[in-house]
Amino acid sequence: MAVLTITSRKGGCGKTMLASVLAATLAGDGVEVALMDADPNGTAHRWATETYGGPLIASHVEADAERLADLLPTLGERYSVLIVDTAGFGNQAATVAAAGADLVLVPVTPGEGDVVEAQRTVTYVNGLGRSTRRTIPVRVLANRVRRATTLSRHVLSELDKLGLPRLRTALSEAVAYGEISFSGALPREGTATDEIAALVAELREGGWLPAAIRQGANSDTRKVVKA
Repeated sequence: MAVLTITSRKGGCGKTMLASVLAATLAGDGVEVALMDADPNGTAHRWATETYGGPLIASHVEADAERLADLLPTLGERYSVLIVDTAGFGNQAATVAAAGADLVLVPVTPGEGDVVEAQRTVTYVNGLGRSTRRTIPVRVLANRVRRATTLSRHVLSELDKLGLPRLRTALSEAVAYGEISFSGALPREGTATDEIAALVAELREGGWLPAAIRQGANSDTRKVVKA
């Protein structure tokens, strides 16, 4: 089992998109995956229950920190992977989700504010690990990167200069990522498809995700669970 928490107090950096993409990809691989929406806005839960129509994803929603603290270990044992989407601001639920994670992912888009917030989040997660006397792995994921631009190169350079643990994989500003929120379907070809595959492969390489059970699943069965 694995609990992946996606967090940043900076709104608009792509947390919900990332949670949705990972959940849908794992479901398509035959992995028993659940999506926990800990954001009061409930965007990920609406996507999973109203828009998404692919292979099985169990969708839960809980933004209350006390109830989330009780629910996370239970769901972590029930599913092979639990992906937690958090709010775009600091709250107790995000802290609980990070403290209970096997991996914390911090999306960062090109911009000084995102870099600063990514540094704060990594520092905060490391502090949580020390306070709970365990290591909480945390990785920064560069998102909406325009590879040929000076700005994107500068952001990646700044992340490295600050010594932030960064995934090799970066996600581009491909239109396909925005379309996922409306279509509920992963792209079948193109840059976004290659990037998603690379991201999942890197997370599997790190031991944070289980191997695929099947490839090319096309079931449209879905499961909705309200906590």
